[in-house]
Amino acid sequence: MTAAVTILTSVVVSAVVASIFNLLGQAAERRARRKELIFINALELAKANREFIAMVADKTGQKASISDYVVYAEMYYFLLKELHDKGSLPAGWKEKTKEMFGRD
Repeated sequence: MTAAVTILTSVVVSAVVASIFNLLGQAAERRARRKELIFINALELAKANREFIAMVADKTGQKASISDYVVYAEMYYFLLKELHDKGSLPAGWKEKTKEMFGRD
C-alpha cells in the first residue's frame, strides 16, 4: 500500500512540476514573441517613413533630412511598446520623441 501511495505521489508531484515549468516556458516565449512582433513592425514603419520622406522631398524638390533606419526603428519601437503596454501613447509623446530622437 505504501509503495502505491509513494508512486502515486511521485507521479502527481512530477506532473505538477512539469506543468509549472511548461507554463513558465510559455510565458517567456510569449514575451519574446511580443517583443519580436513590436520590433518587426517598428522596422516596417521605419522603412515606410524613410521612403515617404524621400518621396515627398523628390516630388516637392526640397531638401530632406533623412536619418538611418535604426533611428526611426528605435522611435517606433518606443511608441509601439508604450501603445501595447499602456493602451495609449505617452503624454507629450511628440515632445518626448523630439527630445529622444531629435526628429519632428
